[in-house]
Amino acid sequence: MKRRVIFVMILALVCICSAQADAYKDVNKYISQGLSDQNILKIKELSPQLTQKEKDSIYTWKRVSPLAGAGFNLVAGFGAGSFSQGDGLHGTIFLIGDAICTGLIIYDIVKHGVDEFNHSLFGGDAAGDMKLALIGLIGGAGLRIWQTVHPFIYAKKYNAKLRDALGMDGTTVALLPAFNREGGLGMTFAARIPLD
Repeated sequence: MKRRVIFVMILALVCICSAQADAYKDVNKYISQGLSDQNILKIKELSPQLTQKEKDSIYTWKRVSPLAGAGFNLVAGFGAGSFSQGDGLHGTIFLIGDAICTGLIIYDIVKHGVDEFNHSLFGGDAAGDMKLALIGLIGGAGLRIWQTVHPFIYAKKYNAKLRDALGMDGTTVALLPAFNREGGLGMTFAARIPLD
């Protein structure tokens, strides 16, 4: 009789551990597929099966960094940072916008020559025949500023959706063992409040 009880307890423990590991893999899979409404619902269903440590681990690896996206967009342009964040819509907008601005500049340089382009921009009549190039330069500068700022907006929204889907309200509270001033053992209250 005791063997049966022990066997049932071990079997239940294995099933619980297996279900928890499956939940962890499934949540990661749904996040990798994108945070669509359907995937968010599936993640919300599975997140109660995860420990806080697993949720923190998933959030740490799957959250979007605004600095990388802004850096790529600032240096490379053409929506590279937005694409790297997974923001295909704005990546496409920035790609098309930069392509148009670059095309306007190249068109005017080919049409009028490099010497006239340099003279129009740096030495004289900026409103001369190089109007398309000037529009391309001003538009490109405006787009580059937008491309640098937008990854911060996208990352904030994405990370908030991810925390909500995982059931993380953003605040973690814990009681930790600690030594007091007299050398005795006590408890310390700790809280983590994310600012992003």
